[in-house]
Amino acid sequence: MSDGIFIVRDDNSLVEMRSSAFESEDLLQELLATHPSLIAGDAVDPTNPRRWLLIAREQAVPGEEGGAGRWSLDHLFVDQDGVPTLVEVKRASDTRGRREVVAQMLDYAANGVVYWPMEAIRQQFERTCAAGERDADEALREHLGRPDADLEEFWRGVDVNLRAGRIRMVFVADVIYPELKRIVEFLNAQMSPAEVIALEIKHYTGQGLRTLVPRLIGRTAEAERRKGGNTAASTAGPQLKVDEWFARLATERNAAEANTARMIYDWWRAQGCEIEVTRAQKPSFRVKLVHERGHCWPAGVRLDGKVVTALCYVMKAVPFDTIEARREVLENLERTFSQRYGERVADGEPTVPLALLQEAAAREKLFTIWQSLVDRIRAGT
Repeated sequence: MSDGIFIVRDDNSLVEMRSSAFESEDLLQELLATHPSLIAGDAVDPTNPRRWLLIAREQAVPGEEGGAGRWSLDHLFVDQDGVPTLVEVKRASDTRGRREVVAQMLDYAANGVVYWPMEAIRQQFERTCAAGERDADEALREHLGRPDADLEEFWRGVDVNLRAGRIRMVFVADVIYPELKRIVEFLNAQMSPAEVIALEIKHYTGQGLRTLVPRLIGRTAEAERRKGGNTAASTAGPQLKVDEWFARLATERNAAEANTARMIYDWWRAQGCEIEVTRAQKPSFRVKLVHERGHCWPAGVRLDGKVVTALCYVMKAVPFDTIEARREVLENLERTFSQRYGERVADGEPTVPLALLQEAAAREKLFTIWQSLVDRIRAGT
């Protein structure tokens, strides 16, 4: 069988193009970054083709909370539903393209879903846009196809997907070997809500032209049956009412922690804030604080029994748009509750276990820290 393709020009001349290796791995990476549609979004989801938004090339992946980048992922994209899509690229000539690359990707995914601060990802996207001389908000609205899109809601969705493990791992190579294909098929059948796929991009050259032919590999009918599809709608959890969420917390943790969470809920309600339960496999409740200049999401409680002070979601609210103000909150939490956070958690979500807040005196100390935060946001100073 001939490993070539033929292009017929308008003048009826024929261009014969032969399969050839990519000149370098960097070239393939650059092509994916410049032309994300190569990731065959219509093959990934035929009923609702995926569109890709590049967050960054060489995205740093921390190995601990607040840590610096321990690894470097080739590409991080998000699709139009805010599903983070991790892409690792290897040429066929790289012998690691079979097993070692799988271990690398699992390292990136396992740590990224836990340690990537959402605001840091958003800032990385803004830097990527700035390097390309594009406005980040305009680029995102174009990606979503809606000029009136709620961008804050989109980024919250990315965060929910990430924390729920609702991600997509994509292995890209010019040749996908049978060994990698079998591994990908196995992982995709076993992992949920995460999705694992491989993409083979055949490369043809001839007469100064270059042709790329992507082919999705790794999907099986059994995997699709088990997952029931992998869209945001199908993997999102049910929309719980607040009382239902507290009942689930009591079941998954215990009644004492649920009671403590209820008192935290009541405190925020007394501040005039709205409370929303996220749609995720492991939903949390989030506090929405409205102020004169907009709104932010300063706190929440997770089903794993952690109380969150969401510094990453107050970074656009004065005075917490400065790292100094966020560090002050972080240091107060560390000093008050004997917690140890890395410096980067000033851009993330420091947590305090519900178990430490069951005594009224401990809760009052947290409320004092939060009260200062609320007052400063509302005053804008």
